[in-house]
Amino acid sequence: MIRLNRYRVIGPVRIFLALMLISGPGLASTLEKALSEDPPHDPRYPAAVVELTIPSVGSRMPAHMYLAAGPGPHPTVVLLHGLPGNERNLDIAQALRRFGFNTLYFHYRGAWGAEGEYRFSQLPVDALAVLDFLRDEQQAQQLRVDRDALSLLGHSLGGYAALATGARDAQLSCVIALSPANLGLWQADILRGGGAGSEPLKAYADQLFMLQGFTGERLEEELAFADASTWDTSGFGPGLQGKSVLMMVGQQDQVTPAATMFDPVVAAYKQHGGIDLLAKVIPGDHSFSWSRMMLTREVLAWSDAHCRGRR
Repeated sequence: MIRLNRYRVIGPVRIFLALMLISGPGLASTLEKALSEDPPHDPRYPAAVVELTIPSVGSRMPAHMYLAAGPGPHPTVVLLHGLPGNERNLDIAQALRRFGFNTLYFHYRGAWGAEGEYRFSQLPVDALAVLDFLRDEQQAQQLRVDRDALSLLGHSLGGYAALATGARDAQLSCVIALSPANLGLWQADILRGGGAGSEPLKAYADQLFMLQGFTGERLEEELAFADASTWDTSGFGPGLQGKSVLMMVGQQDQVTPAATMFDPVVAAYKQHGGIDLLAKVIPGDHSFSWSRMMLTREVLAWSDAHCRGRR
């Protein structure tokens, strides 16, 4: 089932009223508390921050878990950051924790001190390694994780990684892609000899000292020589069949514009079918800078309906 809200500007009050109409006042009240109030302290099973080291292909990746209060097991959301990872969406992570979700944030190999070198092609591999870590029986027990209720939430390049990983992981049922990049467009621009899309990106890559071994030249080589099916998010539909997917983009986004990187992908998923997709364009730039509360409400309400697992 495809539900598409295209260029529909929805205000916070209308979202709140819609939540009450769809799910009743109980959910709306709980959601609003998650946005504005700390939950009661559970002395036996307190909310906590747990520092983690997660292996991926022989390298160590730093991570931390916002552990939800209560004995669990809790549904758990893995956050996937963009390029290079300045916007971490930890405000959403904290709200999800207050809403009863564990949330895990990590750095890919080669990023921000993680071992190894950074490559675009490694992002889904690293995300799969994190999911495998959470599915380990011992880790799941210690971290109060519901192994059957794991989700991905990615932003920008992380949105690409969320869709790519979701298409590869048969067990995953819930994917959120915010301002998702379509690397297929960057590849096409490079293969044409460069242009407005790839040249600024290559110059930007040369500045990213926090990404080990990553340069504009490496970026160009990697995108140019890998098969297009690796990068083009519009082709991930078959792997996303049977999954619930939330895609959102800012109406004023100039980095991953709706017209080129969002709408065509949504149309491809719609044509393919078999995906429970909600696609929305809301006010905001690439990071939803002036609509964070609206964004968080949408993510929490949708996650409550689709990502909590069996109830």
